[in-house]
Amino acid sequence: MNFYLEAFYRLLDENDIQAEIISNFSHDNRKQQLPNIFEKSRVKKIVNLLRCYFKLISSMLRLKKDEYIVILVYGVVLDIPLFLLAKLSKRVILDIHEIMALDYKNPTLRKILHYLYRTCPNKVISHSEKTSNTLSQLSLKSQILVVPLFNYYIDVNYDMKNIGKDIIDAFNDNATYFLCFGNIRPSKGIFDLLAATHLVKDKNIKIIVAGQDIFNKMDEYAATYGISDNVTLILKFINDDEMKFLFTKSQMTLLPYENISQSAVLESAVNFRIPLLTSDIVYFKTILSEFPSFGVCTNTKDPEVFANSIDHFAKEDLKREFYSKADVEKYRQKDKFDAFVKELKAL
Repeated sequence: MNFYLEAFYRLLDENDIQAEIISNFSHDNRKQQLPNIFEKSRVKKIVNLLRCYFKLISSMLRLKKDEYIVILVYGVVLDIPLFLLAKLSKRVILDIHEIMALDYKNPTLRKILHYLYRTCPNKVISHSEKTSNTLSQLSLKSQILVVPLFNYYIDVNYDMKNIGKDIIDAFNDNATYFLCFGNIRPSKGIFDLLAATHLVKDKNIKIIVAGQDIFNKMDEYAATYGISDNVTLILKFINDDEMKFLFTKSQMTLLPYENISQSAVLESAVNFRIPLLTSDIVYFKTILSEFPSFGVCTNTKDPEVFANSIDHFAKEDLKREFYSKADVEKYRQKDKFDAFVKELKAL
């Protein structure tokens, strides 16, 4: 999400709104401003998380009359204290990336989060029609500020010193490389992809799965079903330079998601002009119907269909033109940030 933050920051700056990013990630050559909650040690995680909440409270207490804090929420347990803190000040805006995290099935947590939204006195940011509709169904009385899809501008240059040997070694021949990037989550259709890889016929195709296995499911899956020889797993936190290297070396990005309201991986792939092979959920079908040269939708739930789509891309789709000039220009103009800026300045 650090690239989302950078893109959001850039748009605010272009519209003469002074902003500051407070994040676990470094940005613009500045050191991270929040303690890292992604430590391996559970004790360090908890201590750093409490420090983050404390820093947020301190920032809220120092707010001036014309200042706001925008907090990103993802529909997870860690959001609950953020909601409670947000109630202390109407100058806190909640930026909703998911109402309920797609991998969270706990009905009690769902009820708690829905209650917090219904009773939320704060303005909220929505990025999709799906999110706005859900908020309306929850009878949210606060103002919804819509921030539409916007372009990421990621510098494609990278420093080889920051790239791990495991990532460099993954591109060790003249294969056609397909990249599935991001935190390993069941809702991202990772197991549908792994099932399909056993049926891919083209021996020159290599599939790289890169990201943190945050649910620790891959070992269990590998022991039960096995990992195909055409798959390379890089299960770790991927730094920015490594991400850039992965995208620039790959011929296609795989997005077999089961459900999503928005996707930072899609935005990043578009930035690098890497064609997309996506599931046929509504979000991706909407994007690719509007920008057909960006990629192809397929039925990723059917392993044979998914595998055939991968084979077909390597043999046929690589010959077609992706990212046509007309689609790219249309996509660049899709940013409709003006309405949000007017609403924000009106506050």
